[in-house]
Amino acid sequence: MSKFIMHEAISNRMQELAYERRKTVTEIARDGGLKQSTLSEIMNGRSKSPSLVNILKYCAGCNITLTEFFQSDFFNVIMSKEDIEKDFSKKKAPTN
Repeated sequence: MSKFIMHEAISNRMQELAYERRKTVTEIARDGGLKQSTLSEIMNGRSKSPSLVNILKYCAGCNITLTEFFQSDFFNVIMSKEDIEKDFSKKKAPTN
């Protein structure tokens, strides 16, 4: 499994929970009271740090606890700040 940045892990977990329930992420978000625009920002990576309130709303739509949300392998392979900086420095163009 690849390493994830936190917002990617959250998005992947939301998709996983929807798949397990045979629902769409939109249906779950609606059931939990999460706005479509907020869900879209999370799922498309525009929200780099989704709030716990919004994650809790998604959890409510799934009928799970916050603890259950974070009990996933997606959160066992989060990139550290050092990993992100190292990865970023590899992508920089060399300066001459």
